[in-house]
Amino acid sequence: MAIFLSATLLMSACSEPEPIVVYGVTLSQRSVAFDAEGGEMRVEVVPFPEEEAWILEGCEAEWLTVSATDGGVDVVAMANTSPEVRSAAFSIVSPESKFDPYKVTVSQEAAEKVVYTTSAEESYTFDSEGGSFSFSMVSESMWSVTSSEGWLAVEIDESVVTLSAERHEGDERRVATLTLEVGEGVQQQTLEIAVEQQTVAENKYLNLVGKWEITSDKWFYSPNGSLNSLSYSPNPTDYYLIFDMVEGEYGKTLIMQNFLYPGTELEVRYDSATGGIVIPFGWTVLSYDVFLYMTLVSDRQFSYAAGEVDAVIANEEGTALTLELPTVSGFNYVGFGLWTYNDSGAKIALGSQYRPTMFPMGPIVLRKQNI
Repeated sequence: MAIFLSATLLMSACSEPEPIVVYGVTLSQRSVAFDAEGGEMRVEVVPFPEEEAWILEGCEAEWLTVSATDGGVDVVAMANTSPEVRSAAFSIVSPESKFDPYKVTVSQEAAEKVVYTTSAEESYTFDSEGGSFSFSMVSESMWSVTSSEGWLAVEIDESVVTLSAERHEGDERRVATLTLEVGEGVQQQTLEIAVEQQTVAENKYLNLVGKWEITSDKWFYSPNGSLNSLSYSPNPTDYYLIFDMVEGEYGKTLIMQNFLYPGTELEVRYDSATGGIVIPFGWTVLSYDVFLYMTLVSDRQFSYAAGEVDAVIANEEGTALTLELPTVSGFNYVGFGLWTYNDSGAKIALGSQYRPTMFPMGPIVLRKQNI
């Protein structure tokens, strides 16, 4: 130490001392933190001495842009769509190595995990008459729904998505893809839903409209509800075995007209799941209190019952419906017939002319006539 001081004193005796300059910069911050949405921030750089030069080095992250401008560094981060925290760094350095580099770290929060709930089905099929389907879509992330074809319209009202189609009169089934996208970037989730529209020929509801025949392997009938039933092989041209099926409320109901008796009208429910119908037995079918009932017969008694009966599709063409009459304990046969009230208020079978009280010996099948 003494030698150092002596040298210093000697230099002082010979000339003015040179000032000691400490080169460097002052930064407004040594770390920058962004949220997942990204954005722009600035790091102020104040050099010492004021005219001292500095340059920017070392940032190679694709999601980050750093630019040296007068008096500082502009830092711009893109939105982070990944579930991972991102980090990077850049440095302020001296081009002449007058000071050590100053490192600035940059971090960015991860994006929230993409979560959504939807009531959408895997596929949708419109019938030839068109209509609409709706489903819910809920997510904190951005989402969109698009259709690949112009015939399939999409309407979004907050969390409800409605698909709609007009009547299709072409001969070929229409096909479209509904694409549901949720989130962005690497977290984006995509759901594709197949949508089709039938032709008129494929429309199960419209295919039921027409003239039908009631058939069974063999019948016997009871003209007045008596137990002395007669074996009977009906002629298919007999009026009571032919009825008309006409449209009711589209896609929901149909009307069976002239069923077993002239002038009868019976509203039946269309089962869109099976393409068949559900027939209510126990309803008025004429304005003067004439009822359609299931009829039951055994060796000892004759009775009637009300209830719904399914008529299900029996062939691929949809031109045959099997009537699924129930099995009733204590009775040999279950059929159907028309009943009305007599003067004393009791229900009686309606006339023998049209043989309305009929029992099948074998399954009852409704067959569409090819007219």
